[in-house]
Amino acid sequence: MKSNGGESADMKRIVCPKDYYNEQGLLLSAKGTKITLSQFLRLQRKYDFLSETEANERTLASYEKIKQKICREDERYKRADDQLLDQASALLVNIVFESKRKPWYMYLTALGNHINWLYTHSIDVALLSLMMAIESGVSQRSLWDLGVGGILHDVGKLLIPKKIIQKRTELSDIEKDILRQHCELGVECTTDCAFPILSQDIIAQHHERLDGSGYPNQLQEGQINEYVKIVMIADAFDTITAGRPYRKTVEVEEALAYLEDQEGAFSRMYLETLKNILVRP
Repeated sequence: MKSNGGESADMKRIVCPKDYYNEQGLLLSAKGTKITLSQFLRLQRKYDFLSETEANERTLASYEKIKQKICREDERYKRADDQLLDQASALLVNIVFESKRKPWYMYLTALGNHINWLYTHSIDVALLSLMMAIESGVSQRSLWDLGVGGILHDVGKLLIPKKIIQKRTELSDIEKDILRQHCELGVECTTDCAFPILSQDIIAQHHERLDGSGYPNQLQEGQINEYVKIVMIADAFDTITAGRPYRKTVEVEEALAYLEDQEGAFSRMYLETLKNILVRP
């Protein structure tokens, strides 16, 4: 198909005239974004029947299911204060919903359709981080930025081969090196997303360690964003307690003891905060 100017439909770009959602209520293309004519025709042909109201209802239902799954079925949170859990969960649902019109929303959608445990991990890390941050008195503005960064901290893994991420045996040294590139890849692929600085720092620094033993840049404590220190604990804790294809899960107390034993790697203050949240009497 050719346009009047001789440009193919695959090349000609137009401004999307409305929001387009799929059957699950996920935003596929936001009003005002530039897409190719062929993309627009496919969206119009397949999704023009779904109104924004219906899409909003489906989106809310989807995130309510996520909220219920995390808050009421996850044994790791069984001793957490209900009010704190509800507050962090409600904030996270709101962050995801409000992100529908943000440039980074396509990455949230992509994570949800990529690898099940990776999306669950992203949700869990964001939730744990928000609980710790609320308990630590972090401001509302920073809570929002932290939640965005928490749920997208592993966005760079979308660019790592699935066969590495899903491998059920221990990774080779070469595979580990490739996997460790996800922090820098995450920064690169979201450069034009107008991320808040804290969210950006979370993507870049969540595998750094206070003693300089982390990656990708071996940053020291003073070089790491203060609130990234919360997310790095949440990330490590969830990885240990939720397990991976190549690693069994461990209990909450054992995981916390392991992190405490990593002398100098994690903030003792935030570790104590997480311990008080999850192991309270």
